[in-house]
Amino acid sequence: MAPCTLVPLPARTGPEPVVCLVATDAAAAVRLSPLALLLRGHGRVRVLLTACGPAAADTVTALGAAPDAVVPLEAASLMSAPALMSAVDRVLADSDADAVVVAGDSAIAFGAAMAAFWRRIPVVHLDAGVRSHDLTAPFPEEGHRRLIAQVASLHLTSTPAASANLAAEAHACRTVLTVGSTAVDAARLALARRKLSTFADLEDAARSGERRVALVSLDPDRHGRRALSRVLPAVSDLALATPDLEVVLPAPRGSRLRELAEDSLGRLVRVVIADALPQPDLIGLLSVAAAAVCDPGPLVEQAGALGVPTLLLSGERGAWTEPEHPGEPWTAGLDRAVIARIAEKLVLTGPRTPTPLGDGHAAARCEQAVEWLLGLSGRPEEFAG
Repeated sequence: MAPCTLVPLPARTGPEPVVCLVATDAAAAVRLSPLALLLRGHGRVRVLLTACGPAAADTVTALGAAPDAVVPLEAASLMSAPALMSAVDRVLADSDADAVVVAGDSAIAFGAAMAAFWRRIPVVHLDAGVRSHDLTAPFPEEGHRRLIAQVASLHLTSTPAASANLAAEAHACRTVLTVGSTAVDAARLALARRKLSTFADLEDAARSGERRVALVSLDPDRHGRRALSRVLPAVSDLALATPDLEVVLPAPRGSRLRELAEDSLGRLVRVVIADALPQPDLIGLLSVAAAAVCDPGPLVEQAGALGVPTLLLSGERGAWTEPEHPGEPWTAGLDRAVIARIAEKLVLTGPRTPTPLGDGHAAARCEQAVEWLLGLSGRPEEFAG
């Protein structure tokens, strides 16, 4: 088993330590915002919240955690790995950080972790231990997950299963902590920060039982035209098969997703193609949804915590699986008939028991874990799941 050389660091006697949180994309921003707010609120460390690109900056701002720095990025898919690392390294060079926190498995998260490692700054990986056990799927995210784990000093996982994955890879047990999902904390934050919703009338109709709502949330950069040509017609099939159902599909203006959604779904009265929604509006809509169809990401965990039946688009075309445990999402590949059939089943099934992916205190455990790393606190109690 690997030695636990960097945890915890010696207790500081000088100025307050600096913790750099790198929100590498919108999904990471969701996970990091609750932690940033707690660290700032308690004032035991100085927080540098860095948002990479406008989507991450908008997300942390919507959740009340304004960024201290914004790294202007092109689409990550258009940037080379050295360019991604250099963009984050420029922030670290000026930060004098004592620890760097990254979340998830994006190319920018990997670049940020490596930039910190090369500067001998301890890396904290949030949402660690997620594994498909197949380096080719998802590609290259599975590789990023494993490589970040190799340089991380502290691994904060959402579930005991994720912690077990890291234990199987011989990561020292004291460096791995099960904290729960900070995405669940973010959902609570989002609901608390809601003002007048764009979909207030639709939400009222859903609460009264007058209409049902399905939220379809797709990553605008994840799917090519070929994949969307199968997924979007499935959304059409779902809407046409359920007369009292209204489908909401957020899609950023100018994206390939928006263009193809308008071509495929724009003439359907009960399908609303909306602009990208801030977290408070998105979670408000999710909270009244009969079902959600989404790509991998925080929304899956948030839907589970709210008791919303969920279809996760993941896997090979034509493949599908039922949940192994009650409350977990169904999964399906990018097959029109399979997606439409399972989504309709979930809409008609109705609410379910919320999944125990988080208790709303994951960020507090993360805060204590970071302070433990810095020698300011004891090791936190872990989330039992």
